[in-house]
Amino acid sequence: MRHQIDAHQVHWRRAGDELLVLHLPSSRYLQLNATAGVLWDAVVEGATTEELEALLRTTYEIDEAQASADVDAFLRSLRDGGLLATSS
Repeated sequence: MRHQIDAHQVHWRRAGDELLVLHLPSSRYLQLNATAGVLWDAVVEGATTEELEALLRTTYEIDEAQASADVDAFLRSLRDGGLLATSS
């Protein structure tokens, strides 16, 4: 499954090591740390769940179970916040 940021609903900008995300309909801000920023960049490019997990495993040298749990939590938070548009 491919994931993509709903660019019509969201604006974002880097501030140092962090990423600031604005959900336009609700005017809510989300502040992402450097690790989440790595995932965000990949989602902007339309990454799959498997690609995001592989990115975490290689970038941070974590095991498959941890990468899967981290990606699931990240994607869930984006979906819950109305930031994510998912396609198959």
